[in-house]
Amino acid sequence: MRDWAPDLRARLAELRLNPAREAEIIEELSQHLDDRYDELRAAGSSDADARRLAIEELSEGGGLAQRMQALSQAHTPAPVVHGKPGAGLLRGVWQDLHCAMRTLRRQPGFVATIVLTLSLGIAVNTMVFTIVNGAVLRTLPFEDPERIVRLNVSNVGNAQNPGPDEISYLELQDWQTARRTFEQIAATAERGVDISGDGRAAARVSAAYVSWNTFSLIGQPPALGRDLRETDEQIGAAPVVILGGSLWRARYGADPSIVGKTIRVNGVPSTVVGVMPPDVGFPYRVEFWLPLVALSQPDRTSRSARVLDGVGRLRPGVSIEQATTELSAITTSLAERYPETNRDVAPRVTPFAIAPQFVAVMIALLGAVGFVLLIACANVANMLLARAADRSRDVTLRLALGASRWRIVRQLLVECLLLATASGACGLGLSYVGVQFFAGAALAETPSWMRFTIDGAVFAYLLALCLGSALVCGLVPAWHAARPNLAATLNDAGRANAGSRWRRRWTGAFVVAQVAAALVLLTGAMLMMKNLTSLMRTDIGVETSRLSQMAIILSQNRDSPDRRRLFLGQLEERLAANAKTNAAIASNAPMGGAHARKLLIDGRPAAEPQTLPLVSLIDVGQRYFDVVGASTIAGRALTTDDVRRPDDSVVVNERFAQMHFQDGTVIGKRIRLIELDARTDGSTETRWMTIVGVVSNVRQQWLQSGEFDPVVYRSYIVDPPQTMQVLARSESGPAVVAGLVGDQVRALDPDVPLLAMSTVDETLALWLWPQRLFGSMFTIFASIAMLLATGGLYSVTAYSVSRRTREIGVRVALGADARSVWWAVTGTTLRQLAIGLVLGTAGAAGVATVLPAFLVGSGGGANLVAYAGVVVVLVTVGVGASAVPARRAMRLDPVTALQTE
Repeated sequence: MRDWAPDLRARLAELRLNPAREAEIIEELSQHLDDRYDELRAAGSSDADARRLAIEELSEGGGLAQRMQALSQAHTPAPVVHGKPGAGLLRGVWQDLHCAMRTLRRQPGFVATIVLTLSLGIAVNTMVFTIVNGAVLRTLPFEDPERIVRLNVSNVGNAQNPGPDEISYLELQDWQTARRTFEQIAATAERGVDISGDGRAAARVSAAYVSWNTFSLIGQPPALGRDLRETDEQIGAAPVVILGGSLWRARYGADPSIVGKTIRVNGVPSTVVGVMPPDVGFPYRVEFWLPLVALSQPDRTSRSARVLDGVGRLRPGVSIEQATTELSAITTSLAERYPETNRDVAPRVTPFAIAPQFVAVMIALLGAVGFVLLIACANVANMLLARAADRSRDVTLRLALGASRWRIVRQLLVECLLLATASGACGLGLSYVGVQFFAGAALAETPSWMRFTIDGAVFAYLLALCLGSALVCGLVPAWHAARPNLAATLNDAGRANAGSRWRRRWTGAFVVAQVAAALVLLTGAMLMMKNLTSLMRTDIGVETSRLSQMAIILSQNRDSPDRRRLFLGQLEERLAANAKTNAAIASNAPMGGAHARKLLIDGRPAAEPQTLPLVSLIDVGQRYFDVVGASTIAGRALTTDDVRRPDDSVVVNERFAQMHFQDGTVIGKRIRLIELDARTDGSTETRWMTIVGVVSNVRQQWLQSGEFDPVVYRSYIVDPPQTMQVLARSESGPAVVAGLVGDQVRALDPDVPLLAMSTVDETLALWLWPQRLFGSMFTIFASIAMLLATGGLYSVTAYSVSRRTREIGVRVALGADARSVWWAVTGTTLRQLAIGLVLGTAGAAGVATVLPAFLVGSGGGANLVAYAGVVVVLVTVGVGASAVPARRAMRLDPVTALQTE
């Protein structure tokens, strides 16, 4: 640095500054002159000329005192810069950038604090937007994705269950024949299939029965082999299949010679004709495809068998409304020809996207992280306000040198933009880690075409976040810093100005915003975690910790009901004879769902089909109640005779008896169970069954009321399901039990695939996956918000104490006690907390409305308890954040405090 002191001291003499202040100003002006000198030298000026011009420009327009006085009286317009349009602005911005970088390098601790604070807010926002972008905003990774639509139907005659519902195979053919607005129409039906006969153990894989033109409709050719052809879907055609890329690699070692070979699918020899790329699992997440002709005959020949999900490609320029109008005309014609099955059916044409309830959760999460960023910005704005007070002399000096207020604001905003850019870079790295974690956790629950990657839209959103954060954080502090009292600041009166009422009001406003946003987030997190805790503590009715389950798939194409009865009977006998296994069979495990049926009770007036009560139906074996631990309350359980021959005996649970037989006379009553879509006018053959026993409640499915569901247990012999669960209670763990059960199944039929055995508790945990994932994310975001809000309250209070050191010293010297000092420090914080809590209450109430699907028993009392808990937490944190500065203030030595500054 060159020695500018002699020249500067001569020009500052008329200000009559004290030596210390004069030395500070000379140091600052010397830096300015060094920068200008370097610019002039770079432009070609000699050393002497550069020094002279720098000094002349500093004093141009009169002495410093005159310039300060002129600035205090009127705004001095910026000089007109002649030359290329925008050249002066660009050079000014470049100078601001250079100055900002130099200034920030001098304060690494301050910069690190701001970057850490902002990067947390930017990271969670970028992470959630990446998820929303992949799930909602991004188009399908197919050819012309905007023209691909879902095709379903609604049952407009059923007010209780209007749909959407699937379409039938015959309806698909009618739509394909009469279409005009569609280029192509196809359909899919996801099922599990058994594959074997390839020299490997039989396995159950997720598969889809698809129209021959499905992959051509979405524009996705196979990676190996050929696509399905129209001839593959004709009756009598040779069975063919297409493998998914992941299955091809995992089961067949990526052997290209698998194309053309024969494997057994549900016991039927089928030729592999193609292999899809590994990332294709259309329509959802499958790894195996068969033509629709492989469906069972009832699914292909009955108009009431609505088992297909339709998909169509619109012609160019055709709207969804036009396509709906065309299908409505076709559906009306079908209703006239087939009134029994097509009456009150209306088509639905919707964009191919995720479920609306998932979109609602994503939007709620996006709003939650918006509050996190708001809190972070409020924190940073308060830090910048404090820094603006400390930089008042520096800003005043720049104004005295001729800088306009806009130039000061611009320079400070450039500093904020640099800080926001650094925060964005750090936030991008953190968000990438979060997105990878989410993608891994949600892999099995999301469609294969949903990609969570950081693309151009995410980068644009990140850029908008950085710019918005820079403005929100920096505009108020920059404008405040650009409005100092010039003469007072340079003559030691700046401290009072730095703590002006205007700045304190803005600081308080930012604190209030933090508290209100934190209240909203914490209330939402509390409600979601309360719901999750309630679900996890749900009373199943039996002890599930040592109860394991394994699914056995008996394919309908291979096994007739008689063969299934024989197989299940032999398996039950083998399990009972093995002393090492305490096992039973049933159609569903506890909390594993059930078959819903309409209930008719003998001797009671017939009701409309829509008003009949629903019950859960479970097909069980003889030892089921002993294995699960359900006790008999009245009558008897199913005996060996009940299981081996369908004598129309059933057992009900206690909840069923309480709902439908309040007088307690249950044993001996007769009931009929009817399919949901069957009529009750006598045309559907159903059987009367006699209740022979009542057992304790075992929950099969979750009801919104929290009550146990009414359950009817019957012998599996009546109608043996295709999928049965082997339930075993053992201290040895699922792995040991799986081996014992697997040996018994393979001894009977080595081609029967077995699914992995797991405990019922593990199955429940998987069922709770969406609530756990989104609840955990909400809680993490709320915790970050609480951390930021706590830091903000502490920093604001600590800074206030540091600025009021002399005032507190005066109070103590005049006799103020510790309680008065404590209230003087914490009173403002408590008032800000109160205002923030009042303003945040409306947002907290809105959260309970936005997240209804995650709330259990959403009555006012339950929500009030959660809200009260959050308020207590926030008040405790707020008081704790101000306690440390308050305690420091109470310990101030009056003499030392009065000697400061």
